[in-house]
Amino acid sequence: MTSRPSAPPLPKPQHPAVAARAVSDAAHIAAYIWARPLDPARHGRAISQLYSTLRDLGIATRGLARYQITDTPAGPVSPDFPQYVGTSARWLLNTCESLDGVLAAEATGSLPDPDEPGAVLCQAARNAILAWRQPSGTSTDRDITIKRFITATGFLSAGTLALAAYAPRRRAIDLQAVCAGLSEVTAYLMTAIQPSAEDASPGRGTEPDQHPAAGNKLPGDQDSQSAEPGSTT
Repeated sequence: MTSRPSAPPLPKPQHPAVAARAVSDAAHIAAYIWARPLDPARHGRAISQLYSTLRDLGIATRGLARYQITDTPAGPVSPDFPQYVGTSARWLLNTCESLDGVLAAEATGSLPDPDEPGAVLCQAARNAILAWRQPSGTSTDRDITIKRFITATGFLSAGTLALAAYAPRRRAIDLQAVCAGLSEVTAYLMTAIQPSAEDASPGRGTEPDQHPAAGNKLPGDQDSQSAEPGSTT
């Protein structure tokens, strides 16, 4: 009998920091394009792409919370890194649910140009799932990954606000809720790479699952509020 050819090997995952840079670059370009007026079909497709990106980044960030440091850090490292990054993941997953009734990009039935900025962003977020599944590296690598991811959340916030400007009122409210969720993601990621949880919370102590500034709850909790979106370079 003729044996079947073996399946091609899966591509090697990107380095976590490289994947984070790819997400940031793609989010930057998508935000620039989404700031322009889009026809209704493209606008709807962009919102679907945003939904898929938030969902996939939420899944990917769960793995990032388990980052294994392979060196001895020169300075203090927050022991609460897994909790803060894990909370960021939950915010991302719940934030995408703010887009009530939106289909994921892959479920819309449309086949956009793979070079379309929103499609490139979706692919970058999907690649991050594999890249961040079992991440490891030096403490510097880890912090660079998080900083690039924080930059990406800033671009995602900018792109979301741009889409909200041309959206019907109800959808605009949903998109503003996404921005509020992304500000929480940014805040938790920033706290994750502070030297210690205590230093990251001036004026008060915090629990690992508590926002360092406002103590906000996750979307879907009974009392959900938000801060202004933020980003860093």
